[in-house]
Amino acid sequence: MNAEKPSVGPLKRVIVSISAGSRPAGKEILDSNILEFIFGLGREGLTPLERSLAGKKAGDSVTIEIDRADVPGFFGHLHTCHQALESRLENFYMNFKVCGVETASPREVIRAMARITSCGDDCACGCHCG
Repeated sequence: MNAEKPSVGPLKRVIVSISAGSRPAGKEILDSNILEFIFGLGREGLTPLERSLAGKKAGDSVTIEIDRADVPGFFGHLHTCHQALESRLENFYMNFKVCGVETASPREVIRAMARITSCGDDCACGCHCG
């Protein structure tokens, strides 16, 4: 029986490889960092990154041209890409490859929710989730 691959959607655990460069598929700013997250848990709704990945399956890729100043808002509560923020380029390409999509366990969902809500708006821990 050939089961269809799950797609990125609510309460799925998503594993994404991220690279960034001055051209599509470039890696001179960031060379393949892995980001894991539970889709759809943000306090403010879906992040632009989540919207870009919605419906994608393992093996799918997305390339986004982005201004350096927009990186924190693009990732939202998920992650701040420090290498991209430190780049001298004002805009560049971020490449996202979906490495895995799985149903998150209730425990994983609760743990992720706790992490997201543990910091308030005045948070100074550097997580950028406030």
